[in-house]
Amino acid sequence: MPKSLTTGDVARACQVSQATVVNWIRGRGLPAYTTPGGHYRIQAIDLHQFAARYRMPIDWLLIGVQPDQDLRP
Repeated sequence: MPKSLTTGDVARACQVSQATVVNWIRGRGLPAYTTPGGHYRIQAIDLHQFAARYRMPIDWLLIGVQPDQDLRP
């Protein structure tokens, strides 16, 4: 099963604020879905592709993602 990340997880891994992550979702094309409670969730593979597009480093281990296992489509 693909790993789902919160906006807080993404913010920590990318060293940005949660507001920046929401801006990426709303305006920069970071794919996300919303939970029934209205919170965003991002698939790890989608973050990986987004970060590659913008050449952004990500600290995967900081958020408990094993790149060799969790980044499979």
